[in-house]
Amino acid sequence: MTMKTRDWFRRLLVVLPFSVLLSAGAMAQDFDAIQITTTSVRDGIYMLQGSGGNIGLSIGEDGTFIIDDQFAPLTGKITAAIADLTDQPVTFVVNSHFHYD
Repeated sequence: MTMKTRDWFRRLLVVLPFSVLLSAGAMAQDFDAIQITTTSVRDGIYMLQGSGGNIGLSIGEDGTFIIDDQFAPLTGKITAAIADLTDQPVTFVVNSHFHYD
């Protein structure tokens, strides 16, 4: 085993337990207790807040666009919050990073 490979494995052994612990914390949340709140930024632009960060929402003539859709167990609550703002379906979703959801 080369020195580079050995160093890579050492780093992996250090990082892996921390990533498992962080993801376990997200999985242990009580999603039933979480509320989704909506803040109007300007016409057609909103910020939805819940657990695990914020969701950007743009409602326009070309569709409804969300940025970062949060955790899968919150889908119903997020969909309901969007339905309070528009009757358009969500047409575009962009996730800026990865979650175990």
